[in-house]
Amino acid sequence: MRTDAAIRREIIEKRRRKAKIRRALFAALLLIVLLLILPSKASTSFDRSLIKPYGNPDAEAPKLQAEAAAIYSLDLDKHVYEKNGDKKIDPYSITKILTCYLALENLDPKEIVTIQKSNEDLNYVEGSHILLLKGEKISVNDLIYGTMLASANEAAYALAVTVSGSEKNFAEVMNKQAEEWGCKDTHFVNPNGWKNKNHYTTAHDMAIITSHCFENEKLREISMTKKYTIPETNMSEQRELENAFLRGTGRIKNINAGKTGSWEEDDCSIVLEYTEDHLNAAMVLLRDTMKKRPADIKKLMKFSHEVTPGFTVASEGDIACEARVKGGAETVVPLSMDKTIHIYPEDNKERKIKVDVEADKLEAPLAKGSKAGTYKVMLDGEEVESGELLAAKDVEKGWIFSKLYISNNSAIAGAVIMLLALLLMTLLSKTQKNNSAR
Repeated sequence: MRTDAAIRREIIEKRRRKAKIRRALFAALLLIVLLLILPSKASTSFDRSLIKPYGNPDAEAPKLQAEAAAIYSLDLDKHVYEKNGDKKIDPYSITKILTCYLALENLDPKEIVTIQKSNEDLNYVEGSHILLLKGEKISVNDLIYGTMLASANEAAYALAVTVSGSEKNFAEVMNKQAEEWGCKDTHFVNPNGWKNKNHYTTAHDMAIITSHCFENEKLREISMTKKYTIPETNMSEQRELENAFLRGTGRIKNINAGKTGSWEEDDCSIVLEYTEDHLNAAMVLLRDTMKKRPADIKKLMKFSHEVTPGFTVASEGDIACEARVKGGAETVVPLSMDKTIHIYPEDNKERKIKVDVEADKLEAPLAKGSKAGTYKVMLDGEEVESGELLAAKDVEKGWIFSKLYISNNSAIAGAVIMLLALLLMTLLSKTQKNNSAR
């Protein structure tokens, strides 16, 4: 039989256990309340899971009028598309980009040249010319403009002789340079592309030559000059030049440099470089037609985005991060991208892409689509794109606690739990008293 002392110890132990349970329950409820009403936090860094591979090397190519074509990615330093890329074809006047490149690399643009042979002496009357005369004195710079803008055959010849002493010697320099750049199916015999069975290139090789030649910033600038005036010389009045390349491509956007070539209207060529939506590429079209050439350019520019490996950094409307909203019924709002962005990093490495996001100081009410921050896309540490972050939803004004970044829902949940906690504590207290009375 239990003694009175044992019974009293049992009663005291039960009370202690109940007190411990009550304190633990109260602490747990208090913690839940605190978690609910603490100021909202937002994910303020860019969501890198948005960065996805883009481009399909096996994408179906468009139909072209050109017999041969190539796209060379300047970002990846490789060909990404070829049609009959190794077929040997007359390049015609696109040859002149190499001539002008070598002239710029080896001559002083201010040097005055005395013309040794006129256009008639060279039998270039049927081709493009600026009517240079034997004995005329003209600068290297003006000869380069004449060669690039007017595609003047005698101007290209004059540059070749000035660089190497003769057309033959200059052709050897051209071939050596092309070989150093890795061109295996190209052979030049003249500086202007005048038709000759031993003067040929391929779309593959010409894309490489184009990419190297237009590394010369001066040549790029000249190739995109709309008009140029060659000053009066000792034997001629001033000459007004218009850019033949721009006449043929002037309505096509995003081109940075280029040169046309043609023998007849149904036997044309073109080389160009362009930058579009962060894609940098060189393009070659050989044995095209004058009429279809612009359409082929547009087709390949569009196709280059499909076939070049790169990344979609984010698409328009993607949620990039979150931001806090002061005084809102909801105190965190998702922020979306204002546009779709594609990037083509060197070696196709995602780690070279970084996106910095910065949210504005936001206060309710906030309308969906309103500016809520900014972002910068960095590639190898250089900014390549920027834009606005937009509020992805409406945020209405909240209650008084929203000034402390506590949302309406959190305030309601906190109040409900506090009431439940008080009710539970009251019930436990009454139960304890009843037990004590017995």
